[in-house]
Amino acid sequence: MACARFDFTTGSRTLEDHLDTLKNLNEARRRTKHMCAVYCHVGGNVFAVSKRTKDTRVAFTAGQTVTLTHGAPTCDGSDVLPMGSNSVEDELDFTTSFSAGDVVNVHPYLWAGESASTAELEVESVSEEVVTCRCRNSAEIPQECEMMSVNFSKGAKNVINACDEGNLKRFAVPNNVDFVSCGAIRSAETLRMLKQLLKQWGLPKTRVIAHVDNLHALRDLKDVVTESEVVLLARGELGAVIEPEKMFAIQKTVLRTCERIGRPCVVTRLMDSMVFAPRPTRAEATDVANIVLDGADGLLLGLETLQGMFPLPCLQTVISIAREADAVYDYESRYRRQMQQVNEKLAAVTDDGDAKSERDRKLSRTKSANVLQMTKALQKEALAAAAVQTAYHVEAKLIVVFSHTGETTRLVARYHPHCVVLSLSIPTVRGGTLKWTVEGDQEARQQMLYRGVVPALSAGQPSAIDEEDDSDEEYDTIEDAGQSRTDREAMTTAHELGLIKPGELAVFCQLIGGLSTVKVVDFAGLDGGVATTFSPTASRSSSPSLFASGSPRSGGRAAGNVGNLGGVGTSTDLARLNIVDVAEIMSGDPDLMQRSPPLVVGGGPKRPPRGPAARGSSFRSRGSRSSMSSMASTKEK
Repeated sequence: MACARFDFTTGSRTLEDHLDTLKNLNEARRRTKHMCAVYCHVGGNVFAVSKRTKDTRVAFTAGQTVTLTHGAPTCDGSDVLPMGSNSVEDELDFTTSFSAGDVVNVHPYLWAGESASTAELEVESVSEEVVTCRCRNSAEIPQECEMMSVNFSKGAKNVINACDEGNLKRFAVPNNVDFVSCGAIRSAETLRMLKQLLKQWGLPKTRVIAHVDNLHALRDLKDVVTESEVVLLARGELGAVIEPEKMFAIQKTVLRTCERIGRPCVVTRLMDSMVFAPRPTRAEATDVANIVLDGADGLLLGLETLQGMFPLPCLQTVISIAREADAVYDYESRYRRQMQQVNEKLAAVTDDGDAKSERDRKLSRTKSANVLQMTKALQKEALAAAAVQTAYHVEAKLIVVFSHTGETTRLVARYHPHCVVLSLSIPTVRGGTLKWTVEGDQEARQQMLYRGVVPALSAGQPSAIDEEDDSDEEYDTIEDAGQSRTDREAMTTAHELGLIKPGELAVFCQLIGGLSTVKVVDFAGLDGGVATTFSPTASRSSSPSLFASGSPRSGGRAAGNVGNLGGVGTSTDLARLNIVDVAEIMSGDPDLMQRSPPLVVGGGPKRPPRGPAARGSSFRSRGSRSSMSSMASTKEK
């Protein structure tokens, strides 16, 4: 499990239940020493109402009068639906949340049984204590369903209501959660407002997840995805407002939009049958595999782990399916699409179509290139593109990214590179005479949702940096190329996690003295052996494979200066590493200078094998690279 989701939909569970679950999660993280992010979701304009008993019948008829009131969220039928919260101070303000003509949908909440219709209620009158509605159609809540969802997002104007604000202040703020989302968002403006509130409440680094669960969010999809840090495709809620034959197109559109903008996407409602059965249906297994093949970054288990009878087998089954699908995922096509976008951005800055002569165009390109060098965003994108492209060309088994904010890691992860990405977060020690704090662990946990990324924490580093500046460049701890402590620490960590073996290559993506640097490291292992460097320019042959028979990749040794990183780890007799400057590779091979992605045809160099078999790891091993970032809703124990 990469992330634990705490669902604060009003009426579903109490604050005490969630605090007990969080206590269990912290104990599990301490025992297993496994990193897991905390994700707090508030319902927005969605309330949960429970039946008083299992035998309570809730049926709606066309023309029926339905009343929404305050009070404990427990009903005895369909005539009165109480919409209460855990605190009187956090009660919903009906006058600002409803207006005449609004539509309220009532349907089963987290239901995995037989299909049920949705009751549509039209608001007729609103007062401070009562909202009177008229039912448009006939519908019945299944007898086995214990909770109903009252969704009034179609007409409501304020998404962050008093109930959500109270839950966030009592749970998210004191526990410094990693992610926050709000249900029933209508536009990107809602996300901007939520970010501003989190900053005011003391959570400036908490990231916002866009919960795409209604038609308003789909209409403003591009801006919603751009404003968010992560996108969650809530297929269960969308299924209540979208025709079944259109759901596949919506899913592919959302996933492709996230890919184009560069945001991780998590998909929900996967294994409904495993709530009651130990095995999924063939359709569900195929659906999960197709989600992976479409490029999703994470899979969210909700009811399967919240109330299901087989939570752990369900999680293991989903991860097994995801790994099998990941083994045949078309990483090459994803890489080409991302490189094309980077080339278009670079061309838009460097090219000047208004220049009349070739000389003017060259001068214009030179001027634009100088401006480009000062653009941090494009510099980071170019650095990430260079790292991934180099990894493809040298058939590296690992990409190492040094980052404090996680921005560089996100840019590398958006390519879905063929190899593992080890993100080494560099904690920063801040403080004065009275108080000291360590920052960086939250950023590492937030990277758990990136597909193919294994986050790890580096040793702490004192800092006197302005707290308002969160750029990765300012947190540079690299002193000298090939001789830094962080380089040695990264390779030691990668070896301990089983991400790299002796004789394999790793691509380092880092900042050295403020300069973006990509370099290749030939790992010699931790057995005290001495490795030699090699020159790709001299050892390259005309054969499709990248390295000639005399290169270290084929078992031989090539001439060249011996690079030395010093001892890996703390022992003085450990193996040494080689550094091959990427600039040397590119200077001798014009093909590596091209901005367009490599096209592998026929007998070209093959990508390293994927999957747990290729990495020699198991499901429970810390060294395994999870193909997908799997998430699970929390149980009480």
